[in-house]
Amino acid sequence: MTAPLLTAPIFIGGAPRSGTTLLRAIINASGKIVCGPEARIVPALCSLASQIGHSKQGVLTRDYGLAPQALEESFARAIASFLAPLGRGGLRVAEKTPANALHFEQLRRLFPQSPLVTIIRDPRDVVASLLEMDWIDAATGRPMEITQDPAAAARLWVESIRAAFEMAGDANFYALRYEALAADPRAQITALFDFLGEPDGVEPALAHHARFNAEEGEAESSAQRVAQPIDIKACGRWKQDLTTAQRDQVEAVAGSWMQRLDYV
Repeated sequence: MTAPLLTAPIFIGGAPRSGTTLLRAIINASGKIVCGPEARIVPALCSLASQIGHSKQGVLTRDYGLAPQALEESFARAIASFLAPLGRGGLRVAEKTPANALHFEQLRRLFPQSPLVTIIRDPRDVVASLLEMDWIDAATGRPMEITQDPAAAARLWVESIRAAFEMAGDANFYALRYEALAADPRAQITALFDFLGEPDGVEPALAHHARFNAEEGEAESSAQRVAQPIDIKACGRWKQDLTTAQRDQVEAVAGSWMQRLDYV
């Protein structure tokens, strides 16, 4: 991959409603890294690459002389080309889409040096937030299952957590907790920017709400909330917002991961 294409963009992902938009705002406000509004293109390209690789690789190799590595390199170039305009002026580039977390392993192959960042939130709060969303499934025209069914929402949380933690032990993988960020923004933002190698970005990042444009993105339901200072108001919202039956559904699906992450 050659200049001006990016070789190590930062990829941010996590379960929807876990705080990924907040994380984008923090990183984008640093003045060191640009992270544009959620576009959902990276996971779409990763899914397409996997689909082609699984179903057509034999044909591609036999008839076109395209090896698996060459196929992946072509998709890496496509992703880098999409992100490159953001990096004008020499800024580092980050891309945030929640579903990126589901493709971290693949993104590591495509971009061996890229930082992969996830944010983790109590699944009960995630589900409580998802059940308030009015998201429509474009394929069916009906409300998304994760906005209607607590168990489906919990399964997506588990899938996102499991996929992200397949990267545990990777030196360029970083996970932070939403609750810790809400309770002590300075400490958590400092640790994040130390990981990213951008300690000078901490102070402007702490004022992310003053720099964040809530009207900029089209797919970020939490934009208005992110435009406010960080606080702990949304931590533990499940205690009021979920019924006992809904809590039981979440725990039946996510219980083992909740125990592992001390959400008990």
